[in-house]
Amino acid sequence: MKKNITQMTNNDFSFDIALSFAGEDRKYVEQVAQFLTEMGFRVFYDKYEKVSLWGKDLYVHLQDIYQDKSRFTVMFISKHYADRLWTNHERQSAQARAFRENREYILPARFDDTRIPGLMETIGYIDLHDVSPKQLAELIKQKVGPIPRCEFFPAHPDRLFEEMKITSRKKRESVSGIALSFFEDLKLMTPKERLVLSEVFQHTCPAGPPENVHIRIDYLTRLTTLSRDKIISLFSRLDCLGIVATLSSTEKEDDTLCHSSEVLEVRYYESGAAIDEDNVTFVACGIFDCIYNHLCPKCATNALERLDFSILGKATGFSEK
Repeated sequence: MKKNITQMTNNDFSFDIALSFAGEDRKYVEQVAQFLTEMGFRVFYDKYEKVSLWGKDLYVHLQDIYQDKSRFTVMFISKHYADRLWTNHERQSAQARAFRENREYILPARFDDTRIPGLMETIGYIDLHDVSPKQLAELIKQKVGPIPRCEFFPAHPDRLFEEMKITSRKKRESVSGIALSFFEDLKLMTPKERLVLSEVFQHTCPAGPPENVHIRIDYLTRLTTLSRDKIISLFSRLDCLGIVATLSSTEKEDDTLCHSSEVLEVRYYESGAAIDEDNVTFVACGIFDCIYNHLCPKCATNALERLDFSILGKATGFSEK
């Protein structure tokens, strides 16, 4: 029994977007495919699938792609599209899906006014005469909307650079490499470890960054509902990942009482880093700031649980704030 669209998750689809077009229109469509791929979408474009298509029954396989395995199909309509056997097969498969689900599954984009069987003239479309491939890719992105990803880091984390006010090309390259290393270290942590670490970065004393982040451990216990000993044990396990935590005591006297509290200080070190003598805590600060400044608390927490760092790039992320 097939799931309906409300029951399906992103993992039920092999592709976010399938592109259906005639070979004569390939030059334009290929640029759209490139921009969509840079945006982090899984795109079905025949040139990207040469190995997977090799040896398959293409009639059956393409029917499966356009009818069941893609979240949306973008149909590039032209006089050439109407005349080809394979495009008609793709169209019929996509239309069967659209009829079954009764939703906006087919996204038409027109090179001309050619009529396509089964595609009603009242259906909204994009006129490509004055729309560049990059502009169309952006329109598709807005239409498809945010897609939950797992363990995703954008190729161009330009929103992170903006958050950290980094402009020079050399420093961007350095920060990008450190950010990717931090991402790889986060992948080796448990979801609970990542969330506790994020609480420290979110609620750090403002005097800490960029050298370190620090927080009173009794406050951290309230934020995480973990005991002092469990927090200390957790951070001791992160030492091998470059997360170095130290515990210190502070005392404050007034006229009647002497208050004592413990402060947890955390630094991030990356082996071989080119700046700041391997202390690269400021990059981790920038990452957490970018996530929590552009997403609501719930979505930020979900992003850390899944390690979906798409928000770090303007092309891949949807800012909520």
